[in-house]
Amino acid sequence: MIIIDLPVFPAPAKIDWKPRQPTQVNRSEFTGTTRAVILAQAPYWAASVSYPTIAGERAFRPWRSALMRLQGRANAFRVSACEGPQHRAYQEVVVDGAGQQGYQISIRGVFPGVQLLDGMFVTIGEDLHQVVADTLIASADGKLTVSIMPHLAGGITDGLAVETMNPWALMQMTTDQQGWAVDVGQRYSVSFDCESVR
Repeated sequence: MIIIDLPVFPAPAKIDWKPRQPTQVNRSEFTGTTRAVILAQAPYWAASVSYPTIAGERAFRPWRSALMRLQGRANAFRVSACEGPQHRAYQEVVVDGAGQQGYQISIRGVFPGVQLLDGMFVTIGEDLHQVVADTLIASADGKLTVSIMPHLAGGITDGLAVETMNPWALMQMTTDQQGWAVDVGQRYSVSFDCESVR
């Protein structure tokens, strides 16, 4: 799998995020009550992305090229999770300790005074996670423990990059058939459905 850079202009007009957390639900034949079991290793992000009209073939050529180079579902691309930076201080944050799993991640390299707030995002390696509780303000040693969802899969290595300022999701198309539309006057439009690479 190759990561293809989509053109940076224009920015998406709309992204419908649809996080998926598969569950197994059982209903009792005797009492009618239900019990749901979270399949912690199976979550993924889904999104519908649409772009504003792009005027002129010359402006659209980079899009045609990128869409073809994706080769259906074979290759991946990044979709920004935020409309702008989540904080002002650029920092080189990494995972603090190998083998972490579950709903918390320890990180280091956070500037003192930076705080990750409930509802923000972080990208760990290439996986997007949402912060689900306010963190303490980073200490002088730059370490934080962050509560996240979805579940952190295994295989996390010490020093793995963590993006806190401009997080993204690594995505792939949901179908091998994608393309674009062109209207009178060389007015192009493109939209697609995608899901996270796991």
